[in-house]
Order: sequence, then C-alpha cells, then structure tokens
Amino acid sequence: MELRHIRYFLAVAEYLNFSKAAQQLHIAQPPLSRQIRQLEEDLGVALFVRNKRRVQLTKSGKVFLDEARKLVVQAGRATEAARHAQKGESGLVRIGIASGLGGVVGQVVVDYCKHFPAVNMECKDIFSSLQNPALQKHEIDIGFLRPPIDQVNLDCELLFEEDFTVVLPTTHRLAHRKSVRLKEISDEPLIIFDRSFSTGLYDKILGLYSRQGLTPHFTVTHIESHEEAGAIMVASGKAIFIGAGGLITRSVRGIELATVRLNELDAKIEVYMAWRRNEESPAILSFLNSARRILGRQAVRKSA
Repeated sequence: MELRHIRYFLAVAEYLNFSKAAQQLHIAQPPLSRQIRQLEEDLGVALFVRNKRRVQLTKSGKVFLDEARKLVVQAGRATEAARHAQKGESGLVRIGIASGLGGVVGQVVVDYCKHFPAVNMECKDIFSSLQNPALQKHEIDIGFLRPPIDQVNLDCELLFEEDFTVVLPTTHRLAHRKSVRLKEISDEPLIIFDRSFSTGLYDKILGLYSRQGLTPHFTVTHIESHEEAGAIMVASGKAIFIGAGGLITRSVRGIELATVRLNELDAKIEVYMAWRRNEESPAILSFLNSARRILGRQAVRKSA
C-alpha cells in the first residue's frame, strides 16, 4: 500500500463516482479502478460496493476513510517537518552561556526565535572552561565563551573583546572615576573567579599583575556565576572584584556597587562562539548565521 493509493481512495470516497474522482486526480478511470482493486486486495477487505447505478462505501470502507484522512494529514505534517528541518526551521539548538554573556546571547536567541519559531531552544549557564568538554560530549551545541578554546576538536569565531572592569563599593575613594590603573588598587583584597571556571580570564588578570611586578591579595576566588556572596563582600568594603564586560553588571537587590573600567593596555579578553567540527544540523548552522548577523551588526555600530 502506497500513499497514492490512499489519495485515490479518498477521491473516490468523496465523489462516490469513479469518473469524477478520475477527473479530479487527472488520471483515466480504468487505472483508477485498478488501483482501488489493488488496495482492496492488499487490505483484504472490500472498501466500496459498486453497481451500475452507484458507488457506496462498505462498513469497512467507512472505518478506513476516517483513518485514511488522518494518515494523509500526518503525511503532510511529516513532509513539512522534513522541509523545515532541511532549511534549519525546526529541530533543537542547545546553547552554553558563560558568565556575563547572557545579555549578548539573549539578543541572538530572541531574534533567532522570531525567524525560526519551530526550533526548540535550550540555554544553559556554563562556565567557559566547562564548555569545551560539554560541546564534545554533545551536552550543548554552541558555546559562547572566553578562551582557551579546544581548536583541535572545535570550530570557533572571535565575536568581540571585553574590557576588564573593577567593581568597588560606592563609598570607595575611586568609585566615581571613569577608569583606574592597576597600581591604584593593587593593595586591595581581590575577588576573581576560580581558575577552574574560566581559565583564560583568571590567567589574564594575574598576568596583568605579574607584568607590573605586583602580587594580588586574594580574599575569595571561588565565586560562581549567580552567587551574591561576592557582591556582599565588595559592598561591605572587604574586597574588590575584577571581571570582564557584563560579568559584573548584575544588580543585586539592596546592594549598590560602582563599576569602573580598568585602564591597562592588555586589560581585555576575547569572547568566542564555538561549535563541533563538521556540524551538519541545519538548525545549528542557521543559529550560527543569526549570531554572525546580530553580533556583526553590533560590532559595526561600536566602531562607527
């Protein structure tokens, strides 16, 4: 039994006339009659009662009619689903988002969902250092992260650079400055992310200290992406925090902090988009293109 047999049956069932059904199907009546007989033989039941005056559905034919209609509808859905998948208009895309990059990634996801509403999206907060293995294990499909990137197993693109920022209590002597130099804060107790969370960020910050012959005075390093403990420590005057870009722009209810740019030549870190090599999923590839379009537009705007 083929889908065309079902369509032939539905046409005859609609008109209860082989001549009219054949006209609607754009085929001759004899081949149509043969196809219906073949369908009845395949099913082992009579679908129509035929005589010279009229054509009627049998009891089995009426039951088969209901199911045949459902089958054709489902076949149409399956066809459309396959076409949408081929165009990247359906499927699943899982996104890994490093700390502080939610605002940037959010713009891409919102725009992408407008253009591809049938694609299912999953977004997961995951530290940069954990995204490399997560991509290889197929736990996420695309990562937005800071270096290092496993370029042996992954493809990646540089999206933009983030400035390092210092977070201070609002009562700090430097809180109202537009920028500060590292020497001005080198004696302050320091909070940064644990190295296991973001290797590149940690090493870059310590490298700034090292190149100037300075030694950071750590007070806390184990701070997680949504943890408020670090903000409380800074607000209380017990420490300062150094991070990148939007990493430290989250507002914590009831706590006010000052954000000041770190004015050093190398006080920047790259942000990348990474994915598995030889990726073939149309949905994932279309998301990558959306990210290039949205974030590329932002880069042009910033340089203008």
